[in-house]
Amino acid sequence: MKPPYVVDADGHVFEVDAQVRALMPAPWNTGSRLQIPFDGGFNRDYFGTIGKQPRPTEPKHHLADMDVEGIDMAILYPTTGLFIGEVRDPDWEEVYCRAYNDWLANFCATDPNRFRGVAMVPLQEPKRGIQELTRATSKLGMVAAMVPSYFRYGPPNVGDPMLHDFYAEAEKLGVPVAVHATGGFTADTDRFRHFMQIHTCSHVLEQMIAVTAIVMGGVLEKFPRLKVGFMEAGCGWVPFWLEHMDEEFEVRHKEAPWLKRLPSQYILNSQCYFGVEPEEKLIPLAADVVGADRFFYASDYPHWDSEWPNTVKTLANRKDITDELRQKIMCDNALNFYGIKAPVSA
Repeated sequence: MKPPYVVDADGHVFEVDAQVRALMPAPWNTGSRLQIPFDGGFNRDYFGTIGKQPRPTEPKHHLADMDVEGIDMAILYPTTGLFIGEVRDPDWEEVYCRAYNDWLANFCATDPNRFRGVAMVPLQEPKRGIQELTRATSKLGMVAAMVPSYFRYGPPNVGDPMLHDFYAEAEKLGVPVAVHATGGFTADTDRFRHFMQIHTCSHVLEQMIAVTAIVMGGVLEKFPRLKVGFMEAGCGWVPFWLEHMDEEFEVRHKEAPWLKRLPSQYILNSQCYFGVEPEEKLIPLAADVVGADRFFYASDYPHWDSEWPNTVKTLANRKDITDELRQKIMCDNALNFYGIKAPVSA
């Protein structure tokens, strides 16, 4: 049964290049420079035969598609901007993040009751990321900060001490950090030629690496009030990975003296959340192991691999998920993670 109010915890926008560029200061707003390096030009929708999702660039069209799906509020992440970790020039990274956040704030202003934005932050030099985090949340109303799971330049991983000052500021501000993978090249998929292989491994393996970095790197020990989300990789792998990290830690715990407990305990007793795929068979198992309060629904609209307009329907009609768990996954947990007050009515 569909909950009375549905929150999409991980939706996306298609950035309009010309509009983002127009918000940049001179001389960055001139020329035809490629905004962000992309992932090799793979034929993601396979000649238009995979996915029939619209590609809206106007808020009114996005809202109309939310109505078709049955989504009341969408938390918006970038599309091209998911590859911000590929940018080499820290000045360009900062300029792009600021302009994108301004553009997204304008997009969300069309209907602030239904759109909430997630800020991109430049993290090659974390001081710049702290400044943009503060600006985007205090002045633009962003509800979270996106951290790419993979950096080609800058921090070696999302748990590295280089990012501790940034996490400290996010914790102080009460702003959640959402680690988002990309469906393209990373350091571990360069060995493959075919996009099917790359996409199979990219999101899930990237989040396994991210969880390992965050937990075993001591981020949750050092910042116990920090909210961290691991997006667009599903949840079926989570119980296995917690057990796997514990096994490694039990044998080699001397290598991580900063950890005071088993890795799994940091996930189970911290504010860590995971996006779920509506059709995942292991949602009930993952919720039983990790906790029903840790998972939220994501449409991935309007990307080619989203099941729009059936993601809400798929999750709402499942018989193996209780109405209580469904309410948490499709509404309450997202509101808690992003710090959004519950709506008065749908």
